[in-house]
Amino acid sequence: MRIWFPSVIRVVEIVVVFVLAAILLWTYRELSLLRKIPVALPNYEFDAQPRSNPERVTTRGTWIAQQGPPEALQTTTIECRKDTMQCIESAAVVVFVGDKGVMESVHTTFDVEAWDDKSITTKQVQGPCADRKLTLNLAEKRATSRVSAGREGGKCTATPERTLELVAGYKFREELQKSK
Repeated sequence: MRIWFPSVIRVVEIVVVFVLAAILLWTYRELSLLRKIPVALPNYEFDAQPRSNPERVTTRGTWIAQQGPPEALQTTTIECRKDTMQCIESAAVVVFVGDKGVMESVHTTFDVEAWDDKSITTKQVQGPCADRKLTLNLAEKRATSRVSAGREGGKCTATPERTLELVAGYKFREELQKSK
């Protein structure tokens, strides 16, 4: 009995080392992902008050591209008011300078082109590099943004025309993992 007891201890030690190595590898992988996405992005919300023929609509989430490259790491809140016929988008964007993330706040005001009991559509807003238009589908509780190349040109790189959808923040992480 004394002969095999040290062997059993040695096998247990080896198994423990392998388990710890697996945990270490998994932790390293998670930390590497957290360095690329250093913040937890919020869930998607869509609220229309009152529900039928709303006077105020708010939504928040993270923009992801339905096709093409992923958008910047950001979270967005949109509030539309029927009395002013405007939608105000507030976005907090993480811009990476080297390996450091810098938070920027961006506010955009969209004038409403059409508002009915099914959807809200805004007029196009011209930006320095891209033009955008919002559509909030009240029936499906869905927000989309149509992005097209800006008319000004200048020092901006060519922006491909694409459609963005406002979704829960965890979907951004899933899209980022798919693209790697």
